[in-house]
Amino acid sequence: MIYIETARLFLRNYKITDFEDIKKYFTDEAVSKYEDFYPMSEEQVENIINEWKDMDNRLVVELKSEQIVIGSIGYWVDDAGHHCIDYDFNPKYYGNGYATEAGKALICYLFKTTDINAIYGDCDVQNISSWKLLERLGFQRIRQLDNQTYKNDKLGNPIIISTFLYELSKCNFSTFNKL
Repeated sequence: MIYIETARLFLRNYKITDFEDIKKYFTDEAVSKYEDFYPMSEEQVENIINEWKDMDNRLVVELKSEQIVIGSIGYWVDDAGHHCIDYDFNPKYYGNGYATEAGKALICYLFKTTDINAIYGDCDVQNISSWKLLERLGFQRIRQLDNQTYKNDKLGNPIIISTFLYELSKCNFSTFNKL
C-alpha cells in the first residue's frame, strides 16, 4: 500500500468508500474529453475502483482539509519498460496547484523508490492544461506524435489525434527542483 503526504494532499490507494468522490470526475464530460474513455457509468466507476484498489501504481489524491478525493494520479509501464505518468482531477478543484503538488510528489516517490532514470508523459496537443502541467513539473517536450488513436467515436471509428510526448530525466528533475 502506498501513502504519500504533501502539505495539502494524501496520495494513497483507492478505497471502495471513495466511490462518490471519484464518480464526480470520472463521469464528467470535461474530464474524459482528452482521455481514452468517455464519461463513465456508475458501474464502470465501481469496476475501476475494485480493479485499482490493490494496485500501487494507481492512487487517489485526497484533499486533507476536506477529507475528499479530488483526483487520481498514477503511472503505467509501457512495452519498452518506460514509466509513464497520468492523472485526472475533479474540475471543481482546477487552478489551485493540486495537480502540480500531486505530480511532484509522485515523481519524487518514483525516483526515490525505483531505479528508473526518466519518466514520460503524453497528452493531446489540444489539452493545453495537461501539457502546461507537465512543463510545470519540469518535463521536456521531446516530440509530437501524429495519427494517434485512444478511443473510437460513437459509430466505432477511431478518433485520430496528435499528442505531445514529454520526458523528465532524474537529473533534470533534481536540478529543476533546486531552483
